[in-house]
Amino acid sequence: MYMPSAIFLSARRVLIVIAGLFLFAGVCACRRATNKNANANSGSSSTIVTDPEQAKREAQTLVDQGKELYKNDQEKEAAEVLNRAIGQDPNNAEAHLRLGMAYAAMERKPEAEDSYKRAIELYKKRVQMEPKDADAFFNLGEAHSFLHQDDDAARNYRQATRLKPDDEEAFYQLGVAEKKLAHYPEALTAFKKALELDPQDYRATDAIEDAQAGANRIKEGKKHAEEMLKKQQANENANGNTNVNSNSNARPTPRHSPKKPGANN
Repeated sequence: MYMPSAIFLSARRVLIVIAGLFLFAGVCACRRATNKNANANSGSSSTIVTDPEQAKREAQTLVDQGKELYKNDQEKEAAEVLNRAIGQDPNNAEAHLRLGMAYAAMERKPEAEDSYKRAIELYKKRVQMEPKDADAFFNLGEAHSFLHQDDDAARNYRQATRLKPDDEEAFYQLGVAEKKLAHYPEALTAFKKALELDPQDYRATDAIEDAQAGANRIKEGKKHAEEMLKKQQANENANGNTNVNSNSNARPTPRHSPKKPGANN
């Protein structure tokens, strides 16, 4: 049957409109699916969690991710993840400590120092509330050590070893801090304990040799100082005897009796 041209054109326009509507709907669906996938891939860490306990758990998960990235020499990625962890939980002391380590590896010294200082503040609060938390004392020692505060580092490492006597790493780091302070006998004791706990720790083996050499230098220095002191005392005694003998050989000065009043010369 023959269809007039006007009716044919109208039907064609309707079909074009319908096809356009289907195409537009398909594009919108694709966009929604893409946005949904992007949000799923970004994970919950892209937004701040409002529940405090959930935020802490999310932050610790990010800290663990940052630690793994740092171990794999991905310092930049580690810093990004750790900053997100701090965004979730600003009081996560380990996040600040690990962020400082990442910044230090990236040679961003000011940021690293700020992170270490913040970690020290938070860990000090932690050990006050939990005085038997060996890991907190160890990490506090780490933060002090990174800032070259060796006295404070040694004190906290020592406390960590008291609370956790089987912590080989704590004994090793205690030895390092004591060695920096030139406390070689104490360093030697700590390194030997570390090696006892882990006979495969080559670091402790080398450190024992260095600490022993330092202890020997201190011993030799004290011995030399004592010998010099004895020589000095002997010279002083000899000079004293010489002066006494020379004075004994000198002629005494004659003593004149005082004149009586009115006596003639």
